[in-house]
Amino acid sequence: MHMIGLYIHIPFCRQKCFYCDFFSTKYDTDLADKYIDSLIKHSQKFKNKKINSIYIGGGTPSVLSSKQIQKLLLSLSNTFNLSKVKEFTFELNPESASKEKLIILKELGVNRLSIGLQSVEDKYLKYLGRIHDLKTFCTCYDNAKHEGFDNINIDLIYGLPNQTVNDWESILKKALIFNSEHLSLYPLSIEENTTFYKNGIVADDVLQREIYEKTVEILEHSEYVHYEISNWAKKNKEALHNTNYWHNLEYIGLGAGACGYLEKNRYKNIENIEKYINFIENDIDCMIENEYIDEKLYTAETIMLGLRLLYKGLSIKCFNSPQNKSALLKCLKERTLIQEEDRVKLAKEHVFIFNQIASKFM
Repeated sequence: MHMIGLYIHIPFCRQKCFYCDFFSTKYDTDLADKYIDSLIKHSQKFKNKKINSIYIGGGTPSVLSSKQIQKLLLSLSNTFNLSKVKEFTFELNPESASKEKLIILKELGVNRLSIGLQSVEDKYLKYLGRIHDLKTFCTCYDNAKHEGFDNINIDLIYGLPNQTVNDWESILKKALIFNSEHLSLYPLSIEENTTFYKNGIVADDVLQREIYEKTVEILEHSEYVHYEISNWAKKNKEALHNTNYWHNLEYIGLGAGACGYLEKNRYKNIENIEKYINFIENDIDCMIENEYIDEKLYTAETIMLGLRLLYKGLSIKCFNSPQNKSALLKCLKERTLIQEEDRVKLAKEHVFIFNQIASKFM
């Protein structure tokens, strides 16, 4: 029996950030109680599956009460085979991550935290619609370290309107003072159904590229390895669960709006909390999308995902069809891809045209 990842979606927040298009709604205690019960019941469908990584994301998982977090986490060991779990990540927002919650997470097996900082400048936090300030983050981070968490990711967003390269350089250098084990750095993306989109905010692609190049330059001389397009990690602190995604490995998706990939089928659960609860309570299938991944699509997705791994790339054996071999030769000639022994990698200077390069193999 092979091992797989487990993703659990917690679709609750105290307030929707202005840039966010992830499925979430305002936290309600009673609704969250019912939702946790439904998650636990839904998980029974996968009883005794061997899991090697767990990721609880959102939304804002830390908005759950201590009791709700405890109930959910205790249920996992009663449902799944967790004997080989190497990484157990829980997403936090600083304003809702109390010391009590951190103690519960540590006691119940969480060994990695992902904290949504987004900026070290309060003016930018306010602009983004975040409800914490830097001081709140510092308290949360210090508490996490005090409780023994030694694998913490910090999320930051760059390329905000009117932000300069120098502004970002200052933000990044301040963030580096925390000395976290992992950094996830994302360009601001304006998606439909967000406050920013409705307000006509536009991302500056040229600025974001300049900021990205400056980021690579700064972090090149640090302890961090640029192992994936948007991710940097200290030695042996790469995100295992997310790396499994980039290796196109299987994972279970639990919760409203969660996606999963099992037995050559990619699926998505209904993006409606009340309907999700009703479906699970009445033993109705909660999937709204289900796609069979044939060999051709699997190969294309493996290439697309694997090329995101800048440090390792992927085996040249993945380019086994005449079409893929031809596309690879063209990319190698253009030097958008590079070959090192039997590995093919994305040339770092071409990260910003990654989608164009990957599309050649779709």
